[in-house]
Amino acid sequence: MLWLVVPLGVVIGVVGFGAIYQALATSRDRRKFPPPGKVVQVNGKKWHYQMMGEGLPTVIVDSGAGGTHLDWQSVQPEVAKFTRILTYDRAGYGWSDVSSEPRTAEQAVDELRQLLRKVEIEPPYILVGMSLSGLFTRLFAYHYPEEVVGMVLVDVAHERMYEDTPVEWVELNKRLEGLLTYVVPIMGRTGLLRLLVTFDSLPMAAGLFQKFPPSIRSLAKALYSQTQFGKTFAQESAAVSVSMHQVEQVRQTKLFPDIPLVVLSAGKPDFDITKEVVEKLQTLHADLANQSPQGVHIVAHESGHAIHLDKPQFVIDAIRQVVEIVRCNGVP
Repeated sequence: MLWLVVPLGVVIGVVGFGAIYQALATSRDRRKFPPPGKVVQVNGKKWHYQMMGEGLPTVIVDSGAGGTHLDWQSVQPEVAKFTRILTYDRAGYGWSDVSSEPRTAEQAVDELRQLLRKVEIEPPYILVGMSLSGLFTRLFAYHYPEEVVGMVLVDVAHERMYEDTPVEWVELNKRLEGLLTYVVPIMGRTGLLRLLVTFDSLPMAAGLFQKFPPSIRSLAKALYSQTQFGKTFAQESAAVSVSMHQVEQVRQTKLFPDIPLVVLSAGKPDFDITKEVVEKLQTLHADLANQSPQGVHIVAHESGHAIHLDKPQFVIDAIRQVVEIVRCNGVP
């Protein structure tokens, strides 16, 4: 049995060493990178947010799966020149505490509203959602239309995208969702995720960190390497289908508000998204723009999925356009 015991012992030793290294490295990162914004307590949990600028309406920004307020460092300072803008870290990302609640769209909307009440940011809001959080921002508007006066959607997920995109891509994503639920938390705890992030070799985000300004790449990698990141990313991945169903249900029973709405679509393949999928998503995004009589659909032809990182001026201009229309109509 020696041939079996020795390799097993080596594996256990490596995993144990990786777990110890991960714990020490995470603690080091926490000391090295203090939160740049403010941290508040909401129901016993710490939430991190960053506020810039002055004026109404307030722009509230939500990130894609795995993203933090850091994703918007090329957008937020520019928007702050003409209105107030808040970015934040959802539960389990960045400097915000992990939540034991399912990471569904309904939960995300509820937690964001709690945060806004805590920091006393009153409506009206212009909501900005990217990728997965597009489901969250739209659900917010369906539930609280009196609080939302405008919206910008940045290459967002659509509740019907698994129905209207190629079967191979759908099957791949569903397999990844199942895999991520179990594998990513283990990778996070054992330091493997940190290793992949360090060398920018994360399969689901290859080349992502090159999109960040050089001055914050080390910080971005530290946030993606956290143990809680792996756990939270897996929880959100497992809840994607539930979030889609929640939005689909409310869409059948409620009208989307008549507000200025700009929907941005990626124009070229990126990560695991093929040209065919890009074109299908553009069609779905046009559907979202048609939800509001004031909706506009714009394709960023030179950008991949992360438009706010690839071509941030598209996002800045879209937010400015919505802000100007809202002000012309008279901010409530």
